[in-house]
Amino acid sequence: MDPMALLQQQFVGKSQKDQEALLATLERAGAALYRGWAANETDPKRKAALLAAAEREEENARVLEG
Repeated sequence: MDPMALLQQQFVGKSQKDQEALLATLERAGAALYRGWAANETDPKRKAALLAAAEREEENARVLEG
């Protein structure tokens, strides 16, 4: 099964509130990945872009949690 289908299955049967909580967790996990990649990045522009992407993920999580 493809990764998108596997991910979508995690949302099936959950209330919107539970779906939002799950997605917020995934957004924060994505932010952590971006920060990890940024920590190893030597190109300053790419590092800044990765850190900006991490912040967007965190903002998405805050929206879902708010």
